[in-house]
Amino acid sequence: MLATKPISGSSLDKLLLYHFLLVTAVALLILPLIIEDKIFELMLLLTLQITLTCISTLIGLSMGHRLNRGAVTLLFVIWMLVWCVHLT
Repeated sequence: MLATKPISGSSLDKLLLYHFLLVTAVALLILPLIIEDKIFELMLLLTLQITLTCISTLIGLSMGHRLNRGAVTLLFVIWMLVWCVHLT
């Protein structure tokens, strides 16, 4: 059922995975700046992950988001930034 293609042309499973990875990367970049307690940060990340992913996916679907080369490049750049921030 998730493999069906909406009007935008990208399958829903790929859109959901893309938005899950995007929300995770942004949360990993922002949460350490806001919260000092690591355990609370992980709990907040886990509880908000599903909600934020669903909201992001629904917004992407309503905007007609497509998974093209630019979107995948943006995701790659954000994850490289996450690696650089957390390794230093």
